[in-house]
Amino acid sequence: MAPAAKKKTPSQTVQRTRNVILGFLGILVAGFVMGTFYFGSDLSQNSIPQAGSDFEVIEGVNIDTPARTLSVEEYFSYACIHCKNFDPKLEDWTETFADDVRFQRKPTAFSRAWSVLAQGYYALEKADALEGNHEQLFKAIHNGRRSFSSGQDIADYLDSETLPAAEFMRAFDSRDVSRRLARAATDTQNNSIRAVPTLVVAGKYRVDINNGADRALEVVDYLLEKERALIQGAM
Repeated sequence: MAPAAKKKTPSQTVQRTRNVILGFLGILVAGFVMGTFYFGSDLSQNSIPQAGSDFEVIEGVNIDTPARTLSVEEYFSYACIHCKNFDPKLEDWTETFADDVRFQRKPTAFSRAWSVLAQGYYALEKADALEGNHEQLFKAIHNGRRSFSSGQDIADYLDSETLPAAEFMRAFDSRDVSRRLARAATDTQNNSIRAVPTLVVAGKYRVDINNGADRALEVVDYLLEKERALIQGAM
């Protein structure tokens, strides 16, 4: 007869169960650490930005011809929550880029309501009153649930000693603001802007934030360096 199997004592069973649990937890921890390293490093994305996934070439431009200026344009709308969320990070980025870069916002007017807001942006710009009021409009719409159907609505909301409603409306109704608005609409069409926020670099490349705000700005920096090299090579 085969010898009878030894019966495990309760302490041995508990120890074996404990070892299995600890081993399983070790695997989980190792997986978490590796996952954190992977997604927190350049291994989780292409280190070199790729056309089609990180940016798009604007149709009809010759990317081998140096741009006249190193420009970055942000197409946005106060009505866009993604633009509001992106704005603080974009503001921080504008404090870091080189002096040879020209940054400009271009409000889009995909609807009548957006057109009023776009005109409001240019009115603030003309009145030299963007500081504070730019952020305030974002907050009014997305935090305060306010809507602005006319320039007077915006003027009344922003009315203050530093920006009287009458001064805002003079800027809002000015020919200069009308020209800027028309130019922005033309540029929106020529650059095939389909969603906001979108960044246009050197008049050649579109960069959206579908891969995240940080990646978008990383791609913009890469494209600016690429354009600098092209300009230097042409000298």
